[in-house]
Amino acid sequence: MENASKALIMAAEILIGVMVISIGVYLFSTMGQYSANTAQGIEEAQIAQFNTQFLQFYGKIGTGEEGQEVIEPIRCTIHDIVGLANLAKKENEQNGFTAQNGYEDGFDISSNPEDNSNYYIQIELDIPGNRKKNLELLSQQELVDLVKQYSITISQNPTSADVKYFKCTEVGISNVTRRVDYMKFVEFE
Repeated sequence: MENASKALIMAAEILIGVMVISIGVYLFSTMGQYSANTAQGIEEAQIAQFNTQFLQFYGKIGTGEEGQEVIEPIRCTIHDIVGLANLAKKENEQNGFTAQNGYEDGFDISSNPEDNSNYYIQIELDIPGNRKKNLELLSQQELVDLVKQYSITISQNPTSADVKYFKCTEVGISNVTRRVDYMKFVEFE
């Protein structure tokens, strides 16, 4: 009888041990999933915050003639575009895209859309007769000259000038990094 009670106590100890181990594995799995979800949420928030810096100039969603959603372009000035070019230059340098690494001629995102796994950001200004492809590579003096050239439009009246506006017509977002990698601006009609 004494052996039987010891056997029952041992079986109960083993059963309690298995239950404690099972609870530990369950808690470890649950906490691991929570940690992964939190990390993913933080990464998505960082990507959204990064993209907002650029997409604020793309447009806002409105309604068209038949009630469908359309993107209404936002008017921006050459100062806004130069600011984006400087931001793109800073981000590109932080991600290792420098003249020393062979990027002095830029990186043409639009010529190879399948290669969208990089973090290079290209800003293009397409003005009839003066297309500037990699604004992010221009020197500060070239950007100042661009601002001087495109900040105002002289009207027929020599005493007045109008601000020249541009709009973003294309935005590229990498399928891999989910970050903005290309923006194209044209004159606002």
